[in-house]
Amino acid sequence: MRILLVEDDDSVTAVLEKSLASEHYAVDVAGDGHAGWQMVNSFDYDLIMLDVMLPKLDGLQFCQKLRDHAYHMPVLLLTALDSSTQKIAGLDAGADDYITKPFELAELLARVRVLLRRGQTSQLSVLEWEDLRLDPNSQEVTYGDRPVKLTPKEFRLLELFLRKQAQVFTRGGILDRLWSCSEAPGEDTVTAHIRGLRRKLVDVGAPSDLIKTVYGIGYRLKPARSDAPSTPAAPARPAARQPPAPTCQQQTQAALATLWQSVKSQHFDRLALLKQMLQALQTQQVTDDLRHRATRAAHSLAGALGIFGLRSGSELARSIELMLRGEAPILPNEQQQLAQLIKTLDQELNQALSSMQPVQSGLAAPLLVIVDDDLPLIARVSEAISQHLQVQTALDEAALQDLWPALMGAHPAGKPGDRPPAATSKTALPDVVLLNIALADSDRGDLRRLSRLINQVPSLLVLVCSRDDRLANRVKAAQLGSQAFLPNPDVAAVLKSVLSVRSRFPASAHKVMIVDDDPQILQALQTFLEPQGFQLITLNQPLDFWATLQAAAPDLLLLDIEMPKFNGLELCRTVRQAPIWNQLPIIFFTAHGDANTKAAALRAGANDLVEKSLTKSTLLDRLFEQLKQSQLQQAMTAIAEIPI
Repeated sequence: MRILLVEDDDSVTAVLEKSLASEHYAVDVAGDGHAGWQMVNSFDYDLIMLDVMLPKLDGLQFCQKLRDHAYHMPVLLLTALDSSTQKIAGLDAGADDYITKPFELAELLARVRVLLRRGQTSQLSVLEWEDLRLDPNSQEVTYGDRPVKLTPKEFRLLELFLRKQAQVFTRGGILDRLWSCSEAPGEDTVTAHIRGLRRKLVDVGAPSDLIKTVYGIGYRLKPARSDAPSTPAAPARPAARQPPAPTCQQQTQAALATLWQSVKSQHFDRLALLKQMLQALQTQQVTDDLRHRATRAAHSLAGALGIFGLRSGSELARSIELMLRGEAPILPNEQQQLAQLIKTLDQELNQALSSMQPVQSGLAAPLLVIVDDDLPLIARVSEAISQHLQVQTALDEAALQDLWPALMGAHPAGKPGDRPPAATSKTALPDVVLLNIALADSDRGDLRRLSRLINQVPSLLVLVCSRDDRLANRVKAAQLGSQAFLPNPDVAAVLKSVLSVRSRFPASAHKVMIVDDDPQILQALQTFLEPQGFQLITLNQPLDFWATLQAAAPDLLLLDIEMPKFNGLELCRTVRQAPIWNQLPIIFFTAHGDANTKAAALRAGANDLVEKSLTKSTLLDRLFEQLKQSQLQQAMTAIAEIPI
């Protein structure tokens, strides 16, 4: 299903886009009415979500224009105005439903589902093809008694085929229905998703030609035989042990807390505009433009703050909006009331700064950005980044050494080189530490000392930025423990890189899948790793390996070598044969650490080998290293695709 969201408030847009994407909808976003209208004329949408107060073309005019041009897709209006008159005007303009900001995301998503069902009268609550069942409400797919774990795009792809079982879909038609404009992939992407969907269906016993290729045209669902006996369900495989998954509410709160960090500056800008309006009232210098902008700022705050759970702040902003709306003079006693409302709203927002912190896992660590001897650049980068992230700066190694113990919760008396204690949930870690050094002037001794300081924290992420792209500087960066090197950067490039790297580190714990036929080893690893913030999926039956891997989608794979039926080397080679798992970090955890075994492990495609006789801290360090290498590689690859 493809949805168009027309909303000019970036913070509301960020929340809704993330929530709708989590429900497997493709979402396009327009920031004003004219842009939204152009998108309606260019693409087919199953639903339009429309703010009422929009620049250039407001929501009521937009909706009326839709109906005048015979567009019949459902329209859901969003607004902070909750009067009956406004609701009636919206419904008379052609809207199908109306929801008032602030709203509960669960209610909004339920209304979306209702409107989509209403817009497709043939839609079934549960879609079926012989023994295949897809439930759009619970987002579950089963074949017989076996669950089918699909990615969001695979789920929507299968849903598309099941809803229109007689239709042939071209690859371009599938792209138009399931991908948003911002994604804009090529048709090869559809082919890859079809291949992945077929493989997962076959793995649970479905026929290999369930999705048929119509050569020269596209794809369609194989016609079901009404007289065909049900395919016997394969015996259920024992489920791998997994930690309790976060509840939907917990996931939503974590996502909102993270989004708050990226949009909070907008809300403080709006608050500053309200303060400016109050000052202008007190000096009798109010202009119509200032009053209009302040009214819009209060309106936006009323809608956005409620979505972030700041109900009292939303009500305060709504009261401010009502006082500012219109052209009637604001009397002195009303000015006093307005001043008190703005003061209280200021307190609410500042309190939210400390109470709504992004959820961090046990692996959270600062990103160390080393800027090569460019003081003006580091100052400007620090200023730019501070709009989005918590930043600390160090102008030299000594400043970093003074800063480091405090950052990691250690005492300043600790000796350089001592390992800092592990950060606790109460430790306020910055997102980014900016270090200014001169690579060209650093000798081997300087680099060794700095490297020891940096590598005290195994989960630390290191990005080196340098205007000097010579090989000598790249080698020095590598000696520091750098996982990424950014040549010839400007401020925009550095900021883009930092935000890209940080955004790709999960808010929830890393998932590690461990395969070992010794239950005692598995239990010991659980006892050690789970308190460190890892989510563990353990398996002591190699025969169940592939199904468990597909279902768990881990961030890292930890394999024993000597196991019955299939040894770890065979499993590793099997993983590397599948393109989807080609970049998955794999570590062998084995009792065999001889040179031949290590060579065999690397030939099989492993990233590392850790002997079971080594200390637990060694295993932890190596896990951190592979995880951060993997995710930094993904992030740095994506940086080139993000326009500055």
